[in-house]
Amino acid sequence: MTNKNNTQIASLDGARAVSIALVVFSHMQGSLPLLWRIDRGDLALHYDRYLDLGNLGVRVFFIISGFLITSLLMREQLATGRISLKQFYLRRFFRIMPAYWVYLGTVAVLMPFGIATADWHKITEAFLYFGDYRWLGGALSHTWSLSVEEQFYLLWAPLLMLLGNWRVRYACLALLLAGPTFRILSDGGMWPSSSKYAFECVCDALASGCALALFRESLWRIGAYQEAIESRWPWYWAITALALMTGFTPYWVRDLIGIPLLNVSIVVLLDKYMRYPKLGFGRFLNARPVIWVGVLSYSIYLWQELFVWAYIPALAKIAGILATASASYYLIERPFLGLRARLRAKPIPPAIHSRAVAP
Repeated sequence: MTNKNNTQIASLDGARAVSIALVVFSHMQGSLPLLWRIDRGDLALHYDRYLDLGNLGVRVFFIISGFLITSLLMREQLATGRISLKQFYLRRFFRIMPAYWVYLGTVAVLMPFGIATADWHKITEAFLYFGDYRWLGGALSHTWSLSVEEQFYLLWAPLLMLLGNWRVRYACLALLLAGPTFRILSDGGMWPSSSKYAFECVCDALASGCALALFRESLWRIGAYQEAIESRWPWYWAITALALMTGFTPYWVRDLIGIPLLNVSIVVLLDKYMRYPKLGFGRFLNARPVIWVGVLSYSIYLWQELFVWAYIPALAKIAGILATASASYYLIERPFLGLRARLRAKPIPPAIHSRAVAP
């Protein structure tokens, strides 16, 4: 039985909780036993040999974001006959910018004391969301994914408004093809951008979420898709995809087969647990503590960079991240969300609201 919309949101919050846990734990290499990640200094040489759990978490965030943003815009267009870019960007501004600006301001204050590592000119680049094309490092290294998100908002909403809910599917297909193409070019030394960070190299993750929103109901009418959703096969696909991204797999296998298969696996698993939230892993995703962490996921992603590299015990890092993220969410983000609601000229269609902020 397909669940109601509120449970859909809860399932996605749970998925965000798992994603942010992957990001934080991968960054805490030296603090938690049996957990590892690639040292960023060696990333260019050895990324093709290992599985980056943090990047896996970010990929899930991207797919969720693509799904929620597309669903929101489609419902607005169906309900009103148009998409208001002004209202869309106003919603995104109040959801993202206040906490982000406070974080950047905090980094600027802490820099002279050596508590946060960053360059002054790179704070400007982070403010302008250039992190996916310029490695900013230190306390700004994680802003690459936020840059990808902002560039997605700038591109996708106008495309959907201009093309409509049907023709935008061709734009979605173009993005799905662009990601593997530019990754192969980049890893083959024929494109200057990073295959891991640049928008054109990771846009297929966002487009996979968009495709789920665009084709979800049509897919459900296909018997083979229903059987796949109700089976364990999506988990096997994900394991296969991850295996193709480890060891000494050639870069073209990872870029052309491994990552697209991983995107498909994540999409199908998300749909599975949105439709069946009480099935197996879905119960975990909908547990109250897990949902709470998912709600805080953007805040956690913002502030974790100040703690994960600190020379303090692991439990102190986790406590500091949760405390700071909670303060950010309840004292900064929620008040601005309330202000957004008061300033909004017309309501968002009620079927799906969006906390779609992906690191």
